[in-house]
Amino acid sequence: MTTSTPTPRTSEGLCEALFQEFDLLRSGQTNYHRAAAVAKLAVQIINTKRLEIDAASFYKSGLRFEPLTLSSQGVVIGTAKQP
Repeated sequence: MTTSTPTPRTSEGLCEALFQEFDLLRSGQTNYHRAAAVAKLAVQIINTKRLEIDAASFYKSGLRFEPLTLSSQGVVIGTAKQP
């Protein structure tokens, strides 16, 4: 699947990309290995979002992780090591 525009970073965009890959697989325009790679990437995206949702839920309930930052860009866990 070649696209000139990036996939929207939404659940709808993820579903659309997965269904496009599924259609390509069924029509013989892609292969199993590529479809499996796309599916694995989707699982990793979903797991990352699930982690962010769980962390936000824990934070909302009063549990604090140090250091953990919730931002519009997601969850930042830990800090960068300084040389």
